[in-house]
Amino acid sequence: MAVEERLGVRLPLSYRNFLQVSDGWEDIGPVDLFQVRDIGWLADLDADLMAAWSDIDSFAGRLAILKRCLLIGDDNGGSGCYWLLHADSVGENGEWTAYVWWPGDGGDPEPYHDFATMVREAVRSY
Repeated sequence: MAVEERLGVRLPLSYRNFLQVSDGWEDIGPVDLFQVRDIGWLADLDADLMAAWSDIDSFAGRLAILKRCLLIGDDNGGSGCYWLLHADSVGENGEWTAYVWWPGDGGDPEPYHDFATMVREAVRSY
């Protein structure tokens, strides 16, 4: 996939399959999942947010994780929900840890085993 070349990583299989059949999706739980052209590294797509969080000493460990996350969806300008995939947290099955993060809450990103689990939970609770 061209997006993998652009980002320099091979995407996890569940997310890769999702993109091949959908190229994004609107209204999955609180978010819209990006089209392939809009996927990117959180540190690049929201550099201002990353800079703001880097000033908080207690957030240093989480910031290291977030710098290696792909931003794959958001709530389309609403209340600030991000869907992320962590490139450095790969399971034996090749799936990446997925996160839902509400930066405005000041809390930790909520982890999910993988992309498919995060989507199932969003649909179930929506």
